Amino acid sequence: MRVFADYHTHTVYSHGKNTVEENVVAAINANLKKIAISEHASSHLLYGVRGTRLFALKKEIDALKNKYAGRIEILMGLECNMTAYGECDAPKDKETRALFDVLLLGYHRCVFPRDAYMMKSLFEAFNVSKGDSVIHAKSILEAAEKYKINILSHPGEYVKQDMDTLSKGARELGVLLELNNRHLTMSDEDILCAAKNGAHLVVGSDAHASHEIGEYKNSLNAIARLGVSEFVDNIEH
Repeated sequence: MRVFADYHTHTVYSHGKNTVEENVVAAINANLKKIAISEHASSHLLYGVRGTRLFALKKEIDALKNKYAGRIEILMGLECNMTAYGECDAPKDKETRALFDVLLLGYHRCVFPRDAYMMKSLFEAFNVSKGDSVIHAKSILEAAEKYKINILSHPGEYVKQDMDTLSKGARELGVLLELNNRHLTMSDEDILCAAKNGAHLVVGSDAHASHEIGEYKNSLNAIARLGVSEFVDNIEH
């Protein structure tokens, strides 16, 4: 099995260690056909990319698309943050949404909560309390539908999401569930549940350094062990 696209990488624009071009070159060396630069959206208090920096990133990616045309497809991504029940910081207007080729969405810490639900979720993310995994799944699915999200990043990270609810909803919406190689948050039981419910998966490096692009051992081992390759959209045999 070989991963041919990585939709989840970070650069010096947020908390990555390498430049956009260094990530692109690493992806070419790893024989990828596609790579997305998916920095955190604006609500992340520590790593959110916003304002002029976001447009500078877009400009740099567009220049690299021309430079490496024919060698790899470079995508402008965005890893959005849950901010309230059924809400996130994905672009709301069509003009801004058009800047992005792929949108990811996940629960993260260091995001200012905009309602009581997210305040409780934040306590859970910092291991202060426990929440309702079904409610968490329904909340992110509502946001995914509303903002036309493509991928749910690292399901189960920070707050537990009921996989039966999440995977059934993801199947209906056509949203992919990420097998995050950096920290594989989906257990074997979660992966099998998703496959049973017909949800599709995607391998992502969540690379914070360019040398992590092309390293998918954790995810690929799980896929091979569980025999679910037919449900993974970015691998080829």
